[in-house]
Amino acid sequence: MQVLLAYGFDRAPEASEVAERLDRVAAHYRPLWRAPVARHGVAAGRTGLHLWDAVSSPWRWPSWQQAPDLAATTLYLPLGYERLVGRIAPERAALPLARALIDRPAGVLELTAPFVVASLAPDTGRLRLHTDGIGLGRLYELRFPGGWVWSNRPAAACRFAGIRARPDRDGWRMFAAAGWFQGDRTPFTGVFTVPGGATVGYDPQGQGRTQSVIDALAAWAVGRGGDALAPDRVDEVADGLRELARSLGSMWSGRVLIGLSGGRDSRLCVAAALAAGLDLQLFTNGSEPGEAEVAEGLVAALPGDLARRVRHRVARPRPGGPAQAQGLALDAPILPNALGWHRSHEGLRAETYLPSPAPAGLDHPDFLTVSGAAGEIAHGFYYPPDYAELSQLPHVDRLDAFAERLCARILLKRGLSDAARATSTAEIRHRLDEAFRKGLDDARMLDHFYASERLRRWSSAADRIGTIVPLLAPEFIRAAFDLTPDQRRENALHRAVTARLLPQWRDRPYYQRPAGLVSPALAPRLGDAPDRDLITALVADRAGWADAFTPSVVNRAWGRLLAGAGRPADERLLQRVIWRAVFADYLAEVNDEPPVHRTPRTPAPAPAPRQPAPQVTDPSSAGPTVRGRRFVARGLRRVARAVDPAPSAR
Repeated sequence: MQVLLAYGFDRAPEASEVAERLDRVAAHYRPLWRAPVARHGVAAGRTGLHLWDAVSSPWRWPSWQQAPDLAATTLYLPLGYERLVGRIAPERAALPLARALIDRPAGVLELTAPFVVASLAPDTGRLRLHTDGIGLGRLYELRFPGGWVWSNRPAAACRFAGIRARPDRDGWRMFAAAGWFQGDRTPFTGVFTVPGGATVGYDPQGQGRTQSVIDALAAWAVGRGGDALAPDRVDEVADGLRELARSLGSMWSGRVLIGLSGGRDSRLCVAAALAAGLDLQLFTNGSEPGEAEVAEGLVAALPGDLARRVRHRVARPRPGGPAQAQGLALDAPILPNALGWHRSHEGLRAETYLPSPAPAGLDHPDFLTVSGAAGEIAHGFYYPPDYAELSQLPHVDRLDAFAERLCARILLKRGLSDAARATSTAEIRHRLDEAFRKGLDDARMLDHFYASERLRRWSSAADRIGTIVPLLAPEFIRAAFDLTPDQRRENALHRAVTARLLPQWRDRPYYQRPAGLVSPALAPRLGDAPDRDLITALVADRAGWADAFTPSVVNRAWGRLLAGAGRPADERLLQRVIWRAVFADYLAEVNDEPPVHRTPRTPAPAPAPRQPAPQVTDPSSAGPTVRGRRFVARGLRRVARAVDPAPSAR
């Protein structure tokens, strides 16, 4: 829902020029907004800061706050903000947080990702943008003729700049190989990811654009050392997670939704939330054999005082029904669904979401959910079976061996072009080399890769304002990197901290996924799609996708799927090909051009009633404002399906 837009011009622009650029941005997103939206903004000559956000919000933290000398906008909920500004009520804390980061950019090391904080001083025009230490919060930059633009949405940057959006060749090669956009690449040419721990500045009276970067992982991963499982370290992590959960409670007044999978990460998040006194709505996906039973056993083990603060729901598959029935209807066309995902996520979602129904627009969620993302840092997510032996190799061979194992784990096995494989491999090697130079010369370099490269592209945790990631707490990351590789494989930190927070769950076994179980997302089904003839034409056309894939391999895989003889590997390959090919039609929408393929387009929703005029502030009349009102949320509510806004919001 939120769209951040900041700019710095090389010369003073005309007011009408800025208005026209902002209008292009609003015109693109207006059909996608599903709830009433208002724009807040400050223009200060060559610089400006603007935010489109829902008129009403359930969060106590204001996404826009303004005083005469400073305007600030915050994306996501900056968990742990009290560490920088003290026990200030969240309704009043956005400006103090922005000031604290201006004075001490290293303060990002004390906060929990994701967050992006931007501020503008109207009297001087000084613009500052800060990213979290991991870089999970999304911020992109584009240099265009005449200036710079920053946004959390790449299409918004292109629309404001007035350039024709084009696919990034190397970015899509990386996506074809690894399934995400590696390094600083995005789906759009010229739009680059701002790194984690960055402070980007634009000073029209000084040097123009500047950027400084704090290497948060260097501080967290190699800055302390010691025994991560020592009692005082376990207490430190447990206290940190409990403190963050309390911070979350100050920003939100209703139940907190957590998916309880029966695994390590969600269990630790639930334990921290219960220890902090939060009321929880637990959800378990019971589609995998035995998972629901593990989760139900955990809930049953809670004592009465804790059990009263928990509601637990299990979603079980239909008896005898296929696993895909939980996602996109088996008779639904594929290509419009891919286009819908690109509209809502601008190419940044993984192709594995293709079997799931695309969002109808950009909703502003009115519930809060906790994600177990980042726990992988503490349990050797990318470790190969022979990690111990590789760590004993001579230094000259060790990096090569780990790079070889990681590429074998990540890269698509069949159907890649040589260029795609080489481009992705080079970036993987570059990231491992960074860790190696920091002294992480054993299997921990794979944990560094996960934290610095894979985690920040974890789209589901960065796509919506209401997703909290407690295991990105600095205390947890520091302790995770101090684990030995064997302790990671034994889940030692998860077990110790969970037991400290919730003794009733001490030594309870984790859920284990049955060997050989195929993910429903990869069960072959594309060959039976109702629009398979259009997919056949798309495969035959090769437009856009042939640079990253091998056409002959793609053709054979599609033939097997059409014949009903396809395998999961064929399904995955065709999902990525379709994802890349349909992105060309999404770019046509961004550029206001005719579609490239015959991808059917869903009709635009009916416009919502006119909304009040937006709050767009001129520096000469700036005054204190706070967006939003405090609500008490009772359970989970659906966002009203309405589209903003009035023409006056431009």
